[in-house]
Amino acid sequence: MSLTFKTNSFEDAKTIRERVFMIEQGFQDEFDEIDNHDEVICITAYDQGELVGCARIFPSYVQDGFPNAPETWIFGRLAVLPEQRKSGYGSAILAEAERCVKEHGATEMHLHAQVQAQPFYERAGYIAYGPIEFDEHVEHQWMSKSL
Repeated sequence: MSLTFKTNSFEDAKTIRERVFMIEQGFQDEFDEIDNHDEVICITAYDQGELVGCARIFPSYVQDGFPNAPETWIFGRLAVLPEQRKSGYGSAILAEAERCVKEHGATEMHLHAQVQAQPFYERAGYIAYGPIEFDEHVEHQWMSKSL
């Protein structure tokens, strides 16, 4: 694996998110107002120049219902192309996101994981909190980690 990352290559991230979340998983409302916020950082991952995955991070105050706490960031929209899964890309993208938010002064990160992905995040040190919620047709669980 020769992984490199870019930030704010939204068109590449859009390609991955459409394929994974809309085509594969059936989400209709994949793109939201958060995507247009100035403080959102889009992370894209490339193995030997080939696009393999993406995620987005942003300060918690961008998300409705979260306090204005610059030390708290939210991670989401982690997606790896189906043919590239089980290669460590998801973990690498998550680690890159954690590194990036620390550079911005974050001391904790939250995420709204699909319940089926919860064990992946638990292995990375995230802890579930609150009730399970539905995002469109899929169960999601809020999780957090001190960085």
